[in-house]
Amino acid sequence: MTQAKILVLNELLLSGNGIIKTETLNKNKFTSRDINQLLTIGMLKKIKQGHYIGKERDISDMELVAKLIPAGVLCLFSAAEYYELTTVNPSEICMALPRSATCPSLPSNLFVKIYHMTDRHFEAGIIEVDVNGAMVRMYDIEKTICDCFKYDNEVEKSIALEVLKNYIDKRNCDIQKLLRYAKLLGKKKVIYPYVEALI
Repeated sequence: MTQAKILVLNELLLSGNGIIKTETLNKNKFTSRDINQLLTIGMLKKIKQGHYIGKERDISDMELVAKLIPAGVLCLFSAAEYYELTTVNPSEICMALPRSATCPSLPSNLFVKIYHMTDRHFEAGIIEVDVNGAMVRMYDIEKTICDCFKYDNEVEKSIALEVLKNYIDKRNCDIQKLLRYAKLLGKKKVIYPYVEALI
C-alpha cells in the first residue's frame, strides 16, 4: 500500500466522519485487493457489507446507527437517555423514519427498533446533537417527552412520567413548546394534567 493511497484513505475517512463505503473507495481507485489489504493490516474495520471505519475510530452504536440510517432520527429511549431524563438503559437504539421509508440492512450485532411516523409527526422537532464528536439527528427534548406519551404501548407510563418529571426539574424547560408538540401528537389532554401537577 503506497503512502499516497494511505493519505487518500485518511482524507476520505475524515470527510465521512470515520465511516467509508466500498463505492467511495472504488471511486478513489481502491481495488478489492487494496481493501482486503487495509483490512488485513488493520487500517480499516468492516462494520457491515460495504461499510468500514478507520482503525483510529472508536464509534458508539448510537453514532453508527445514525450514520447507517442517514434518513432516520434518534428518538424515544435513545434521545431520553442522551438528555439524561431517564435511568432506563435501553437495550436497543430507537430510530424514527417516515412511513414511506425503508430501513437499510444493518449489522446483526446492532439492536435497532424502528418507529415509522407520519411525515408531519416525523419532521417536527429534528435537531442535530453532538455524539462523541459527530453530529447526528435527534428529536429535541420536548418532542422526545411527547413521543414517550405518544408511544404508550412501547413506553411504560412510569417511564414517561419519570422523563417528564426530570425535564421539569431541570428548570430551563419550555412548557409552551412541550404543549405544542403534545397537541400535534394528540396527547395534550394526557400530558397537561401531569404538567400542572408537577409545576
